[in-house]
Amino acid sequence: MSVESLANYESWDLTMNQLPKRSHLYSLKPIGFGTPTVESFTSYLQRLAAAHGVSIASLIRYKITPLFIQSNQPQPPDFLKADDAIKMLINTWHREPALLQQQSAKFWLDQTQHVSKVVAIVEKLTARLDLSFLTLLQWHSWRLNFSHIFHTEQRWCSGCYQDWREAGKPIYNPLLWTIEPVSVCPVHQRYLQLRCLYCGCFQQFLNLDCNSLGYCCVCNAWLGRFVDNTSFSQGSRFDWEKWAAQSVGQIFGAMPTLSSTSFSQDTPLVKYRRKPTLTKFLRWCYKLGINPVEGLESLSIIPSVLS
Repeated sequence: MSVESLANYESWDLTMNQLPKRSHLYSLKPIGFGTPTVESFTSYLQRLAAAHGVSIASLIRYKITPLFIQSNQPQPPDFLKADDAIKMLINTWHREPALLQQQSAKFWLDQTQHVSKVVAIVEKLTARLDLSFLTLLQWHSWRLNFSHIFHTEQRWCSGCYQDWREAGKPIYNPLLWTIEPVSVCPVHQRYLQLRCLYCGCFQQFLNLDCNSLGYCCVCNAWLGRFVDNTSFSQGSRFDWEKWAAQSVGQIFGAMPTLSSTSFSQDTPLVKYRRKPTLTKFLRWCYKLGINPVEGLESLSIIPSVLS
């Protein structure tokens, strides 16, 4: 057979593809990023634990706590004996898990230093860079009084739970539901629920023993059961509460574009003797008839807004 009659085939490229860096835990995508119903960090932790088939307590103790201890541990002196170093490590190990098993929204969602450390640890484990937007860390430079900014118990909208369930979407808790001025669901325009309709119990923000979001932490009943509270959903008070919920949602939706570190060089329009609470700021915007996102800068709550 002549050479001219042989078929020419495409050559194979045997070069090994460069694999991207793998994350230690699943790189679970937060729900509702950049929207008014962005997921809360506590909800994300519960979904992350459920994705790995472990309890949230195990996720905290065996994955988050060791790195949290490492971030808090000062460099041991050279002259420290090995036995003393081990004792110090054991004492720290017993103290930090108790610290990280707090169940309040303030502990996990505030703009404090320990929240920043935990978020950085979970971002490292999941190889994500957007988890700080599931907390109020971006608010750390805002001229607001953050006292009592969170509800003391988890609230929820039964309509949202039921809609997500029927649509086959993941059940989660938006950050919006944790904020104290928010008592109304802006989607279904009804009051958020506070107690389980079956056992009457309050719900925890972070259930260490169960990852079933949307179910009662005590009796395991479905929390999407509808409650007819239309008789309360009227009047000027309800109009204000609905507006407040929509406004906080607008702020959360704009969070990725809000500056939290650079201050404007211009003279503030408003000088405060005392920092206003979030509720007071919202009432100012409500009375002035201005968009709350624009009000953050015009009322000198934040330094500037990025275009």
